[in-house]
Amino acid sequence: MAFPLSAGAEVVRAVSEMRASHAVSAHWGSSVPAQGAASLTYDRDTGTIIELVMTIDGTSTDDLAPAGPGGMLGSIHIHNYPQGGPNFFIQQLPGEYEETDTGFVFRVSNWKVEDPIVGPEGGADFVLSEVERGNAYFGLHTNHALCPGNTKDGVAGTCAAPGTALSGHITVLPAPHPDVVAMFSQ
Repeated sequence: MAFPLSAGAEVVRAVSEMRASHAVSAHWGSSVPAQGAASLTYDRDTGTIIELVMTIDGTSTDDLAPAGPGGMLGSIHIHNYPQGGPNFFIQQLPGEYEETDTGFVFRVSNWKVEDPIVGPEGGADFVLSEVERGNAYFGLHTNHALCPGNTKDGVAGTCAAPGTALSGHITVLPAPHPDVVAMFSQ
């Protein structure tokens, strides 16, 4: 797929492998057998996600559970490390879901990154800076992720809000050579 590139735009591309064994979801005691991958392309100059495509196999949208008080944070978002640290943020991702035979695809297109619902001052720029520093990950919450040491309704190991079932470090890819960019923008 060709991405719209404007002259002088600072397009950033990143990828992520989503799995239960990632440090964050493993910490939450995830037993979700699903896995997946994500690709992210955004325009740094405008703070716009050009396209995010996350493909998940082994769980369905019926298994997704919104996080946070009253589910205000949705099921899929971007976080930074350390979880719960002083500058920790939760960047809600408004996207569309498409069911597949083995899971689903989550897409966000042409969305200007907003200030995160939870996080320090600096807003959307801080979120993108954390991605570029290699200090961010995707989190996906389902209705059967356990939270070790927590209790809800008297049942040990459950969460007040669902724990992270799948997560994946976001890795920024090296910028392509200018000649390659010129070839695709013609």
